[in-house]
Amino acid sequence: MNLVSSGYARAARFLSPTIGAVVWLFISQGIAMAADAPLTLDEAIELSLSGAPQIVAAQATIDGAEALAPSASRLPDPEAIVGVDNLPINTADRFSLTNDFMTMRKVGVMQTVPSGTKRRLRGQRAEREIDLAQAQLTASRFETSRATAEAWIARATTERSLQRLRDLRAELGLQVSAARASLASGRATAGDALATETLVARLDDRILTLEQQSNMQRAELGRWIGTDAARELADLPTDRELGAAPQALIDNVSAHAPLAPLAAQLEVARTDVELAKAERRPDWSAELSYAKRGPDYSDMVSLEFRIGLPLFAGHRQNPVIAARLAEVRAEEASQQAEVRMHRAEIESMLAQWQSGRVRLRNFNTQLLPLARDRANAVLASYRAGRGELRPVIEALQDEIDLQLEYVELQGAVTRAWVFLHLLHSGASS
Repeated sequence: MNLVSSGYARAARFLSPTIGAVVWLFISQGIAMAADAPLTLDEAIELSLSGAPQIVAAQATIDGAEALAPSASRLPDPEAIVGVDNLPINTADRFSLTNDFMTMRKVGVMQTVPSGTKRRLRGQRAEREIDLAQAQLTASRFETSRATAEAWIARATTERSLQRLRDLRAELGLQVSAARASLASGRATAGDALATETLVARLDDRILTLEQQSNMQRAELGRWIGTDAARELADLPTDRELGAAPQALIDNVSAHAPLAPLAAQLEVARTDVELAKAERRPDWSAELSYAKRGPDYSDMVSLEFRIGLPLFAGHRQNPVIAARLAEVRAEEASQQAEVRMHRAEIESMLAQWQSGRVRLRNFNTQLLPLARDRANAVLASYRAGRGELRPVIEALQDEIDLQLEYVELQGAVTRAWVFLHLLHSGASS
């Protein structure tokens, strides 16, 4: 029982038993009808995003980065100091803690204080890590949505092809019977009859192949949405609009979800450069200690300051800075390469979506009707005794190929639309 049904069940308990039973009956029927409704592409994507392990892992990474951020710019923990100074090791006072006036038992605390610039940059880097984790979540949502859509479209395309082939199979069965009758009457040759039966056998094999593919694709879809993959699928949404100008998608390439981690990683690398430069600034520390001496001597308090001396930056800090700058250049080059590749993919998908829709209209208005009319014409001519069987076989074969090509084109158009639509919507809202 899902959350909605359990909530309604609790509400029904406040009603009278009779009314509550009637209400629960209607609710149960509504839930059952919703479960039996065809699974749409949008619903499949929503289901995948609600529980995908990739999304959970990405969100956990964000939680970890956010938990760590407040401590990044804080001072290091103080250090406790416990020891003995000036302990004699020979003469009559050897190993005595109280006889020699210089021997002191010391306890104290020391605090290291990194420069303010370093602490600020460490805090900034922690924020960049949060940005990177959020960008990775955005990319994970996009990839999960796209993979789910691919699985849904693949199965929907296969099932639509199966439906069309099964419809044609029934008609071909009649042609086999007619070919056998024509062979018996002498109107057709044995080769024509065998050609017809071969066409049917090949069609049966294609149906079996598609049935196998459908089962495999159902399993792949179940990987993303669970048991809902067993539901019947809705029609392919080939007539939907993008909701954004095509040129806007191309102009905003760097802001798209798949490239978000690259931009965030570049900012992390740039912050690392600033941190490396900040290492040329000295840190300092303070030590406060209390020294206990023998009973005949006074106790002492010490306050000591220390400061680092980065005098050899050419051999220590500068090489690290150079390495971090090289990492920035590498990240920038990787981002530019991905932007170019992504822009090319967008332009390719736009061309596929735009020209594909024109081709679909051409299929619906010309190719499929003409193929159907041709098959009907040669079949009527053959049945009237004015034609041969071979043109009938060729016409039916051509119609089968066109029907499958049409469904594949539907899938390609839907696939291109999904990719562009997810880029526009961000796949992360």
